Amino acid sequence: MDDGTVGVTIEGRKVFTISGSPLSEVLANPGLDSGGRMDPVVIGVVNGQRTSLNEPLWGDETIGLMHLSHPKSQSTIVRTLCSVLAIACDDMFPAHPVIIDYSYGGGMFCRLRRDTRVTAAELSGLEDRMRALIAEDRPLIPRIYGQRTLIRLLRGTGREYSKLAARHVMPGSAVFCQAADSRLIFQGLHLPSTGLLRAFELRREPPGFVLLPGVAGRPDETTGFVPQPKLFETMQAYSGWTADQGLADLGSINQIVELGHTKELIRICEARHDQAVVDIARRVADLSADGRLVLIAGPSSSGKTTFAKRLALHLRVMGLRPFALSMDEYFVDRNQTPKDEGGNYDYETLEALRLDLLNEHLGELLAGREVRLASYDFGSGAAGLRSDVTRLHPGEPLIVEGIHALNPRIGELIDRRQCLRVYVSALCHTNIDDITYMPTRLTRLYRRIVRDAQFRGYSAAQTLQRWRSVREGEHKHIFPYQQNADVFFNTGLAYELGVLKMWAEPRLAAVPPEDPAYGRARTLLDFLSLHLPVDARLVPPTSLLREFIGDSGFGY
Repeated sequence: MDDGTVGVTIEGRKVFTISGSPLSEVLANPGLDSGGRMDPVVIGVVNGQRTSLNEPLWGDETIGLMHLSHPKSQSTIVRTLCSVLAIACDDMFPAHPVIIDYSYGGGMFCRLRRDTRVTAAELSGLEDRMRALIAEDRPLIPRIYGQRTLIRLLRGTGREYSKLAARHVMPGSAVFCQAADSRLIFQGLHLPSTGLLRAFELRREPPGFVLLPGVAGRPDETTGFVPQPKLFETMQAYSGWTADQGLADLGSINQIVELGHTKELIRICEARHDQAVVDIARRVADLSADGRLVLIAGPSSSGKTTFAKRLALHLRVMGLRPFALSMDEYFVDRNQTPKDEGGNYDYETLEALRLDLLNEHLGELLAGREVRLASYDFGSGAAGLRSDVTRLHPGEPLIVEGIHALNPRIGELIDRRQCLRVYVSALCHTNIDDITYMPTRLTRLYRRIVRDAQFRGYSAAQTLQRWRSVREGEHKHIFPYQQNADVFFNTGLAYELGVLKMWAEPRLAAVPPEDPAYGRARTLLDFLSLHLPVDARLVPPTSLLREFIGDSGFGY
């Protein structure tokens, strides 16, 4: 229109406004559902991409609205809560910046950059300060900075790791946020103000503490704390190792690549894997010579298959002859397979397995008796038995991999002295800086995007659309039993996202704006853009990463 008025479509309704008006002003129009004080709109989805309510509208945009109670608002809520924590820590402990380290126990494990532990009194004071900042309802203003401006603003904040990461921010592309009366700058989309935060809790977990946010979809309810001592020990060990090696954050890893030390970085990471696999192989060898059962479980794209093959290789070096058994061969007939809520066959539930037969065969094999193993025809859905017989020699390790391997009903008749349970997952958290942490599940998602494209013919959009159901299955069938593991194997590699980006970026960039996965794809692209590329030719053929990018020395 000639008068400067343009039309946009908000939640299916045509609305006219002045060109360049922020979304927040447009939402003030009568009849638009802003949610009110109880459940306000906190995020706009403009042409498929999440934006702040300050986003200017120029016409012809299609806009969706996300309220505070929307489950997909959770990542923005958590990011805002982390920023409020950082401001509170900067107020109370200016000489000791907070490190938001990794996901743990339903929240995020945090610590101060100092040698002494956080005391109960300090934690109580910190929580009070956070609640005061929320009560002040400070605006959180989104800004786009150029690289030089961003680095200049970070001077004097004591956040050296943030300055390292900022060196690789694409000019004018990354959205940052700053709260009134705070010197700190935060990356990513935030809520419009601190006052929109509801429930949270700080729970002491020496040497630091856990920040527990509200429940996804129910922001007034605090997430319950779920202590996981074995996982915590594994994560702490990895954090300590990366700190010792100078790999604790993205900026440090990029700097190593910049200096031309990529080969050394890869060798160090692969050597850590080798050492861990050797240690686990020794534990297998220490099991009762009457029978050795290794049960391996882990979530999607954790690298279970390559781990099992590398473990078998090291066991052979030690003079043992391992035998691998797949749980997938023990599916029931397809017409007996349980169905999920959508009426689809649910192959992930324990009831989809011939459990009694599996347990019987495990006992028979470890006892050295002949067994006709199960078979399953994935084409016809028919369950049967092999025509040949299998028999293990005394002491030969039996390696069983599957999502239910840590469920206590698997191998329940086996003497505990004969069994080693292993939990495998990519627990590598390459955080952007002290405050902007990366959930460990993202590494697995990037791996799956690449593997699906390389070997399964799935687009990135298809992988992203399936990811939610994959995660639901993990929370139901895998995560509840991870504490049953005798040992955790962290398959994460500090350098791997620099390699995976070469395959993942073009796939993610191909997701069209009209696809429901577009917004997620753009977020994943933004994160990858911060990583310097790593030459895949430097990755050894025995690396676990080869399971996803190809050219592995192992057969699959």
